[in-house]
Amino acid sequence: MTAGPSAPARDGDVPADLAPLHAAVRALGGYRAAPPRAERDAHLAALGRAVRDAAEEIARAISADFGHRARPETLLTEVAMVVQSVRHARRHLRRWMRPRRVILPPHLWPSTASVEREPLGLVGIHAPWNYPAQLALVPLVAALAGGNRAILHPSEHAPRTADLLADLVTRAVPDRARVVTGGPKVAAALSSLPLDGLFFTGSTATGRRVMAAAAANLVPVTLELGGKSPALILGDADLEAAAGSVMAGKLLNAGQTCVAPDYLLVPRGRVEDVVAALSRAAEALYPDPAGPDYTAMARPGDRARLEAMLEGVDARPLMKAMPPPPRMGGWAVVDPPADHPLMREEIFGPVLPIVPYDDPAAAERFVNERPTPLALYVYGRDLRAARQAVAAIRAGGAMINEAVQHVGVQSLPFGGAGASGMGAYHGDEGFRAMTRPRSVVTARPSLSRLVRPPYGARMERILRSLIR
Repeated sequence: MTAGPSAPARDGDVPADLAPLHAAVRALGGYRAAPPRAERDAHLAALGRAVRDAAEEIARAISADFGHRARPETLLTEVAMVVQSVRHARRHLRRWMRPRRVILPPHLWPSTASVEREPLGLVGIHAPWNYPAQLALVPLVAALAGGNRAILHPSEHAPRTADLLADLVTRAVPDRARVVTGGPKVAAALSSLPLDGLFFTGSTATGRRVMAAAAANLVPVTLELGGKSPALILGDADLEAAAGSVMAGKLLNAGQTCVAPDYLLVPRGRVEDVVAALSRAAEALYPDPAGPDYTAMARPGDRARLEAMLEGVDARPLMKAMPPPPRMGGWAVVDPPADHPLMREEIFGPVLPIVPYDDPAAAERFVNERPTPLALYVYGRDLRAARQAVAAIRAGGAMINEAVQHVGVQSLPFGGAGASGMGAYHGDEGFRAMTRPRSVVTARPSLSRLVRPPYGARMERILRSLIR
């Protein structure tokens, strides 16, 4: 295990807003032996209890940060996700930590060897605002399972949640993790530290800056980014079922979800039928979008950005009663220009472009000619054809005849590729992301000693046997 960053200057020598970060490094940095399984299990159990006990507080804090967040949505997508992540890690931790035996080549017999998973050491975790508890604490679960210490930086756009996380983490695992709050200056300082690992969830543009800062210290980075995740409706799809699934995924958290369907590919002759089905689905899901079930846009600027994108395009409201700010109702945009911001930028809101296609191969090319998306959703009755479409399109993850739900399965890896991310987590992939493999060989007298100097005829015979 690496020793972690050296102690920074004392608080009096640094700006006040960076003092908590420096204090966290002093408290958690330096070399520490890998904790045993029982200790890691206790850390995970303590975090799980703290999250369960604070479930309603978390729901209230996030709702206050958003201007309104549906309570069941928070309990499902934030609290339950963290609790299930803890349970999964505790259930499988013994197996994850077990050294893997390796069979050595005959010339090293009877020596033995194994590969152990070693903690990275001190890791930094950047969390975004859209799922401010889940996307901070699920990476922390992976870090604790891997035997690490962690410094969490929650988003400044969810300040009440950030303060609650600071209290929760301090009470649950004070000797293993710290939460440091603050804006971009604190985030940049954390990314610039000589840590043993860095985990970032957020936009592709910010991810590039985080990776550049980490590269200066050769810090390994896991990037969980976003992108434009397509949903492809094949010609034989059940339109009502597909529309219900797409709308449930798109309107969850008012579209402020990295794996939400970002645009919809539809056979050209079925566009109007799909728009009508989407409208029926949105009405069924949220008959009163001004009521308690529909979430607000967390940042006022995002609603203004999306409303500007709706100008000059064929925009169709999907709800009969569109809610007032800070909420934003669902919209479909039919056949926007390929160079329109709706088709170039991640939407991150309840606006769904509909792109007509003439044949499945053209739809596949349309996706593959663009940056790799984080998720892909394919809808069709013919599962063979749907699987062929999934195989033909590059994406971080994929679902057939459903959307978004794969993210909640802890036994499945979650991550992107290219512009949508680097590395994966959840379950054993999270454990692997927060550890490194280390080879351990227990040597015993073997034939390998025959290759020591002085060299001669015997060495020549050995070399001929090895390379012929």
